[in-house]
Amino acid sequence: MTAAFDLTVLMYHYVRDPGDQSEAGTGIPGLPTAAFEAQLAEVRRAYNPVAWPAVQAHLAGEAPLPPRACLITFDDGLRDHYENVFPRLQAAGLSGLFFALARRPGDGLTLPHRIHFLLPRLGLNGLRAALVALLPPADVAAFRAAEAHYATLWSDPVDALKTALQRDLAAAVAEPLRFLMAHHIGQENRLADAYYVNAAQVEAMLAGGMHFGGHSLTHPWLDWLPSDEASAEVGASATWLSRLAAGPWSFAYPFGGFDERTPGLLAAAGYGAAFTTRAQTRHTSPFHIGRYDGESLPAGFFAADFKEDALVTG
Repeated sequence: MTAAFDLTVLMYHYVRDPGDQSEAGTGIPGLPTAAFEAQLAEVRRAYNPVAWPAVQAHLAGEAPLPPRACLITFDDGLRDHYENVFPRLQAAGLSGLFFALARRPGDGLTLPHRIHFLLPRLGLNGLRAALVALLPPADVAAFRAAEAHYATLWSDPVDALKTALQRDLAAAVAEPLRFLMAHHIGQENRLADAYYVNAAQVEAMLAGGMHFGGHSLTHPWLDWLPSDEASAEVGASATWLSRLAAGPWSFAYPFGGFDERTPGLLAAAGYGAAFTTRAQTRHTSPFHIGRYDGESLPAGFFAADFKEDALVTG
């Protein structure tokens, strides 16, 4: 059992400016690059930045982390990370840990990213209506029940719809969403090839001092999958990572979803750590390392007297 340890981990998805090619079609603005550069300067001022190998060594009992250690992470393996993040990390003398999807040629977009592209084109009501028209009655009833349930948990109706589709209805809506992408957006595979980092970009980032971890194959809620499917998801990432670096590797739970099974599944696949979306600095398990969302940090986060209870988390 790893002793409790302190580590501040920042998490990012989108780092982009208006008009960036990676933003086109999704309407998701992300963190402007100037704001990201300012945060990197704050990290260097207020923390001791560490790279993944230092965390890996600490978890193996080989070396302690420095006081106020900070690790910078990025989810989904997006084009933003190569074009906007990588050069800025290098310029600041920092290393990032990138949790990329174990994509294969022709895989297309993940289910959540299909939703990201379809929502701006169809709107909330339009996407809901289009799916209802394509689903069998039993799935329509399940969709409506799930969306109503999540509407009691989320204030934003878009979040309620997305959660229902990504959790309860993921298997049922995968092909309908693919059909809607083809009908309303165009060639999904070509879009995906430009949306995610490719093999050459990954190699360049590795050569430039960056590190990679696993994030599954299809970006599911692992806690909603049968054990064999969850094992296949983390195994796909392990196979991909084995071509890049020696283990034990790191993993970021898609959507932050995990349960009592997932640490064992990850350990069996060769992982030594896993990262959640829970905002915390003190960690008691290498498979439940919390992270702060760098795209929405609270005021005063980089101050020396910042306290975790300044955050209100769900």
